[in-house]
Amino acid sequence: MSKNSIGIYGGSFNPFHKGHEYVIQNTKKYLTLSHFYIVPNYGNPLKSKIPKKPIREILNNLRNSTINLKVKVSPLEYSIKSQSTYELLRKIQKKCTLESFVLIIGLDQLWELDRWVNFEWIINNISICIVSRPSYDMEIDKTKIYNKFSPYFMTSAKQFLLSTSPNLFLLKLEGIDISSTYIRNNS
Repeated sequence: MSKNSIGIYGGSFNPFHKGHEYVIQNTKKYLTLSHFYIVPNYGNPLKSKIPKKPIREILNNLRNSTINLKVKVSPLEYSIKSQSTYELLRKIQKKCTLESFVLIIGLDQLWELDRWVNFEWIINNISICIVSRPSYDMEIDKTKIYNKFSPYFMTSAKQFLLSTSPNLFLLKLEGIDISSTYIRNNS
């Protein structure tokens, strides 16, 4: 991974909350990311029941919520009508190498990653930082991804930063015990 690493943090962000902010602040800090992009999902086949808001509303909410975080909110998934992370990464790859990019996902997604479109291609082509979340099982060795790709898991942030993809790293943080689903269901 290059010194000018670029973080990509995708999700529905419906709504954006303090947990997302915590992930952004800490991944920027521990991974020394020079650029950070929040990329709201256009479509997520694993979460098709989540009600969609208009893209302008989503982008405005994200930009207003992250104004002090020094990040960029990208409408790229919407502009290419991407239905998956794979499509997004392939689009980026047409313009530049993925070598300097880090895909940032929550620990909950590690349990789902084997269901992502072309997940093996994703794992083999971009560095992935998995951020721990309160209330989620930390026993990653029980996941299908760990069982299949255990040699790709780095044991320290330094090792992760000095290696090239394919690699994965579990960034263990205290986190904030909150989720967008909880907020939506209880507001």
